[in-house]
Amino acid sequence: MNKSEKDWFLSLPEEMKLTLLDDMLKENKHMMALKTSKILLDAPISNGGISSEKIKEIFDKNLKH
Repeated sequence: MNKSEKDWFLSLPEEMKLTLLDDMLKENKHMMALKTSKILLDAPISNGGISSEKIKEIFDKNLKH
């Protein structure tokens, strides 16, 4: 993902980013979900990043057996 794509992704509403992450995990696209999480965690919350607690909730919900 290049810089303009990351900027666009980070500009999406938080709920949409979390839904996309949730969908990736439901579709067993774990590597994509991890890479997406890294983008969200590396960015400051003020620039579209998401807290680790919210991301952990999505992973926990989808990876429990």
